[in-house]
Amino acid sequence: MKSTAFASYRKFTALLALVAGVSWAVPVAAAAAKLPDLTSVLGELRKGGYVIYFRHAPTEVEGPGDEGSDLAKCETQRNLTPEGRRQSTQTGNAFRTLRIPVGTVTSSRVCRCTDTANLAFGHFTVSDDVYVSVGADPAETRRLTKALRRMLSTTPAKGTNAVIVSHMSNLHEAAGIWPKPEGVAYVFRPIANGDFEAIAMVLPEDWVKVAALKSQGKSR
Repeated sequence: MKSTAFASYRKFTALLALVAGVSWAVPVAAAAAKLPDLTSVLGELRKGGYVIYFRHAPTEVEGPGDEGSDLAKCETQRNLTPEGRRQSTQTGNAFRTLRIPVGTVTSSRVCRCTDTANLAFGHFTVSDDVYVSVGADPAETRRLTKALRRMLSTTPAKGTNAVIVSHMSNLHEAAGIWPKPEGVAYVFRPIANGDFEAIAMVLPEDWVKVAALKSQGKSR
């Protein structure tokens, strides 16, 4: 996206939050800057009941953008790097080592997201509710924001965690959080009245590090 288009997009999202009177954006974003890490929530994740939002794994710096790409042809899109594919596979292995139960996996239909989901978890369901929001018109942006907030506030099936694999802008619009870097995950706890709270941020490499400690008998 060109810088002028991105600047307009940023102005629109700020205006949208102001007009909607979204009181959650500032406190959630502020809290996200000092969230606990994986080791602090591992015991809870093993019990299930949380929603884990992944930004897709690392992608190619150069290559086609989303504008004009063919969703049926991955070669026309910005795709995962070899490191991104390796990272996704290792994350999935770490989930199994750490005994974190995963139920539903919902992915944007863009190939960098479906590849992340498939390599990590081996299954996923594509949903247009988590399709990339950058460049969408105002009505569609509002729809995507409402849909993602609903997903983040929905309690997963008993004994499982729900996984979402999507984009940076979507989480910012729904929760006031810019998920950086690529591959980062945020853990959300659904709470009453259709709301949610962010309880942890997990950097891409942390899944593997904590799993390695467990394998060595050093984690609790």
